[in-house]
Order: sequence, then structure tokens, then C-alpha cells
Amino acid sequence: MIEVICRNSNNNLVPVKGERQSFKLRQRAKTQDGLKVKPLRFISFKEADKIMNKKVVYPVVTWYSISKL
Repeated sequence: MIEVICRNSNNNLVPVKGERQSFKLRQRAKTQDGLKVKPLRFISFKEADKIMNKKVVYPVVTWYSISKL
């Protein structure tokens, strides 16, 4: 599992734990209508450290999207 930091729609920080394959599938995902899903907005730890005092930091979210067939 890797940990990355993403921004949400309000530009607040959300740390996300997950597997690389899950993030890859999420970035290329499509809805049932065939439209693209908004991609996750990854930021670097250095950039997150700069804006951590100004924005809300949410608790860690676990992301696992690999289906078992």
C-alpha cells in the first residue's frame, strides 16, 4: 500500500492509502453512461506541507477498487 495526498473540490487535503493498481484504474475509469470520471488531483508532499496550515486536512481514506472476478 502506498500513501498519497490528494486535493478535493474545495482544495482541502485528503491523504489516501491504496495500491498502485487501484489508483491507475480510478484515473482511467468511466461512468455507466460512458463519460470520464474526474481524476484524483495528486499533489506532492512538499506542496502539501506548505499549505497544510491554511487548509483542512481530512483523516486517511483507504482506496481499494480492484474487483474480484
